[in-house]
Amino acid sequence: MNRLLKAFFALGAIGCFVLCAQSVSASNHPLETIILNQDDKQKVLREFHGVKLGMNRDAVKAAMNAKPENSSDDSEDYKLTGDDTMTVRYENGEVKAIQLAFLEPKNAPAWKDVVGDAEVNELANGAKTARQTLEKEKFWVSIYQNKEGTMVRITISRI
Repeated sequence: MNRLLKAFFALGAIGCFVLCAQSVSASNHPLETIILNQDDKQKVLREFHGVKLGMNRDAVKAAMNAKPENSSDDSEDYKLTGDDTMTVRYENGEVKAIQLAFLEPKNAPAWKDVVGDAEVNELANGAKTARQTLEKEKFWVSIYQNKEGTMVRITISRI
């Protein structure tokens, strides 16, 4: 009788363990979804070469580790790789917008890295464009590629 009781308890313990393991593994998926959804930061381009919205001119020059090719009261132009350029627009002394022009599209970031899961629209002229607006962070980012695929423009701007 003692052996039978031990076997019964052992089987019962194993059964409980299996049931608990199944319920924990089933609950992992909703828990992972909740944790992932808590991160409101969408994966979009927020900066380029360390240049971010809100920076002042000195911080931009330090991030670029270069002087601008051209400069005015409200903008600076920086040369990137080859014929690629970055224009930084200022408002009240802070970066209001970052405009990137890639004449060598292989140097441009991937669309998903720029606008995340935003819908890509094809224009009547065959060009493609997409835009992602992040209201909470008060900025938007867009990407444009001409029909031939020879030029990509990216803009990051405050709302």
